[in-house]
Amino acid sequence: MYYYYRAKLMHCLITASLALFSTTSFGQTQATVDSLRSVRSQLISSNQSTTDVDLLLHQSGNNPTCIIHQSDDYTFTFVPYQPLGNEQREQKMNLRLKAHYTYLNVIDFSDDFTSVRITCNEQLTPAIINELIIHFGYNGYETN
Repeated sequence: MYYYYRAKLMHCLITASLALFSTTSFGQTQATVDSLRSVRSQLISSNQSTTDVDLLLHQSGNNPTCIIHQSDDYTFTFVPYQPLGNEQREQKMNLRLKAHYTYLNVIDFSDDFTSVRITCNEQLTPAIINELIIHFGYNGYETN
């Protein structure tokens, strides 16, 4: 009898916890997303990292826009909000994406895997940049 009531109590607690957790974590409102975007804009204007806010936007199902730095007509760099991994992932990504995009020359991760430099064989266009940054979880881009 003791185990029956204990199991029933645990079931009720788990159900209540899931209900509370789902509304606070997964039930992102538009006001929350707008607030995150406002904070992101402030960070961009003060030249601070938006990585944490970008990750929160991504987790809420609202992928952020990528802030790129275009160094010439063929190369751009950006800082991803998701962990890049290691040299093996860099090699796999280069092989996979170069097979799909003939204009891609190389994807180069920084030594500490905190930024990405993409170099193309063709002059960069908005369509080319969009196609490439989508693979990193972004929704569009802006030039800084």
